[in-house]
Amino acid sequence: METPNQEQGKNKSTIWIVLLLLSAVLNIYQWRNHETTVNNYDQRVDTLIVERVNVEKELSDTKSELEKYRGISANLDSLLNEAQAKIDEQGKKIRNLGSSEKNLKLLNEKMKQQLADLQLLRDEYLGRIDSLLMANKQLVAEKEELTGQKEELKKNLETTTATASVLKAEYFKVQSFKRKGNGKFVETALAKRTHKLSVCFDVLDNKIAKTGEKAVYMKITEPGGKAVGNKSTGSSSFRTSGGEEVMYAAMKNIDFTGAKQNVCMDYEEQQDKMFPPGTYMLEVYIDGNLAGAGTCVLR
Repeated sequence: METPNQEQGKNKSTIWIVLLLLSAVLNIYQWRNHETTVNNYDQRVDTLIVERVNVEKELSDTKSELEKYRGISANLDSLLNEAQAKIDEQGKKIRNLGSSEKNLKLLNEKMKQQLADLQLLRDEYLGRIDSLLMANKQLVAEKEELTGQKEELKKNLETTTATASVLKAEYFKVQSFKRKGNGKFVETALAKRTHKLSVCFDVLDNKIAKTGEKAVYMKITEPGGKAVGNKSTGSSSFRTSGGEEVMYAAMKNIDFTGAKQNVCMDYEEQQDKMFPPGTYMLEVYIDGNLAGAGTCVLR
């Protein structure tokens, strides 16, 4: 049988064992709780870093994306300046969060909200940019259409003016002459006796055409279709305004004043029987343009 002292010592040992066990359990709990706290803190810090990186990247990307549209129009540049100012203001708010908010959890939430707001701001301005671009596209199309109409009107006016400024020759009178032995000419109607054709016509008045010296060319085509001409007597060729090379029988310079004037031109052959009988076509060109035409018949 145990004595009272032995029983008291045994109880004390039991109490110490229980206390030691309680202390060990408490230490384990505190260690695990501390480890969880540290892990949670580290996780929040990591999340915060990620959110900061995302926000900074979004700021940079948004600026770059909007700047791609600069220089298209003054209205668009003005809108981009407004957008960049708001983005800079948003960036300043985001950077001030770190010093104003100490709670990591709240800071992370605010960072996420700032990122969402920034994306909304970007989408808003992209929508406005799109609207301006569409409006600008419509204006460009309308401007091109008006420019096309203006050019067409200009061309029509130039064509009309050019057509109106072409000088006209009318009222052709043709005489055929025989050269006598003394060198004098007498009028004849017979082809075999003809040595010279004298052609007179009126150059009509024209207030649009430029005044000054004008080169007048006379082309004569004989009945067989051959152009009449003799280089020894001054015949040669010229190019029309359309680029065609034409043989002329005679050429004369006139001083055109804008008023109607009568012009006479002669073509002479030195040998006999150089004019076959038939109908002759006479064409007058001024400034390279066909001014008028007439005919004559040699029998």
